[in-house]
Amino acid sequence: MNGIDISRYQASMKLEDVKRAGYGFAILRGGYTGYGANRVKCVDFAFENFYRQAKEIGFPVGAYYYSCAKTYAEGEAEASYFYEQCLKGKQFEMPIYIDVEDSHWQADNKTGVTDAIIGFCEYLEGKGFYVGVYASLSWFNTKIDVSRLKDYTKWIAKWSPSKPTVSFNAFDMWQYSDNGKIGDHVVDQNIAFIDFPSIIKKAGKNGYSKGQTSQPKKTTSTTTIYIVKAGDTLSGIAKKYNTTVDALVKKNGIKNKNKIYIGQRLKV
Repeated sequence: MNGIDISRYQASMKLEDVKRAGYGFAILRGGYTGYGANRVKCVDFAFENFYRQAKEIGFPVGAYYYSCAKTYAEGEAEASYFYEQCLKGKQFEMPIYIDVEDSHWQADNKTGVTDAIIGFCEYLEGKGFYVGVYASLSWFNTKIDVSRLKDYTKWIAKWSPSKPTVSFNAFDMWQYSDNGKIGDHVVDQNIAFIDFPSIIKKAGKNGYSKGQTSQPKKTTSTTTIYIVKAGDTLSGIAKKYNTTVDALVKKNGIKNKNKIYIGQRLKV
């Protein structure tokens, strides 16, 4: 099955066009840790829109998080953030990945980055997700202790016309190009070698119940989710929804009412 992986860099792209172009899935960047000194965790602002489109047209999606973690605790913390901000309450037909490739924090710490991968994966496995790790073939060969990751699906990046060979246990997805074209958009191209949607649904992972083959019927909810946009303030959002700043702070567990970020999901 052929697919793509996308992020805010393709924000204006329509998944309907992706499906029409013959692709069968997309892996969405849900979040990332900035590689600056503070390593701030962020949500990719295009994630919610891509996810909504996928559900509207029945298009299989997974998600990934760009990591800067180099300890078990840091990997676990990234997974917790990813779960709370992006994954919770959603369904994914493809795996959830930790993306390991950061040269600023991870490149010279093979043990630490492997610990981080395990911390990330174990946390999300505990939440019922089908998890894996993405990295380049060179990182898998030299910067990760792959012998400790036998339990997790692997997604390898190696841009070449021929499927790479590996010295470790098999990988299930291959990113073979970074220059695919869909309209005016350039995308990474991938091949999945196994039927992830069937495996995930049968196992009851990623928000599905065991044996479930489709999305559950929507139920009526009194909670509205607002996605923060550029220029938004809590006071402005509160006025729009006829509520108060204090009510929004309490409902969303906000620690600093003067600090919200683009892409943040708020219950209103």
